[in-house]
Amino acid sequence: MQQLRVQLDASILDEVEALLLSCGALSLCLEEDGVSNPIFEPPIGDHPLWSKLYISALFEHLIAAELTIKALAHHTQVGTQVLLETIDETDWQAKFQQQFNAKRYGKLWVYPSWQETPEPEGISLKLDPGLAFGTGKHPTTDLCLDWLGEQNLTQMSLLDFGCGSGILALAAAKLGAQPVVAIDIDPQALRATEQNRDANDISPDQLYVTTAKDIEDRRFSVVIANILAGPLLELRDQFVALLLPKGELILSGILSSQVDDIKAAYSGHFDLVSVEVREDWARIAYKLS
Repeated sequence: MQQLRVQLDASILDEVEALLLSCGALSLCLEEDGVSNPIFEPPIGDHPLWSKLYISALFEHLIAAELTIKALAHHTQVGTQVLLETIDETDWQAKFQQQFNAKRYGKLWVYPSWQETPEPEGISLKLDPGLAFGTGKHPTTDLCLDWLGEQNLTQMSLLDFGCGSGILALAAAKLGAQPVVAIDIDPQALRATEQNRDANDISPDQLYVTTAKDIEDRRFSVVIANILAGPLLELRDQFVALLLPKGELILSGILSSQVDDIKAAYSGHFDLVSVEVREDWARIAYKLS
């Protein structure tokens, strides 16, 4: 198995992805370029991908990888850092899959497609890691899934604000919420959410994937936002407008050191229900006053 690793600007990601796939790449993976400036808290409306990144592509045969390097050479915007190496397919696949195991969140199981459903008669969500953010491994996602798994969401409307891979919206739908709406500013995240929805046999009527413009006049029983503290501080008034009376707001992506800032900003508009901290990350639950 051959792995080709290329540095590039995020602005040409789509066309480089298309080129790699057309040359026979079996899979693609993105990494942040640690030399450039990582985006920890992008302003509202900015594209969440890094300005510079690495894309890794796997090829079955050396000749396909070498031809791909020649094709990339004609693409003048691709960075000069191109690395080709041979990796053991079995070891790579086993190492990758070992990172993702089934996990239970209250009434819900989340598991990767290469494993059996942990509880065939129970509630389960199949989700593989992909290019969009959100695989259930980060403490902030864990905290949100823990909250969802303990709730009675039957027939409650829910908005996943900044859906990433859609894992929280998918979990809510599996747990009986309806309708569920997932929004994001990243088209890649919206595509990933739709693909994950279809893979779990959830109907578009139950889980609707869209952009923020389509929900301006809608109200929800629950709004869940696993993003970052900076945007959350700016979005308070928008969340007030998005919730039904006594609606619940679940915020995550917050460092434990930022909890007091969030609490100060949201006091007077929401009643604090709980704060849960895990590995220096926090989830805050509110109810609309």
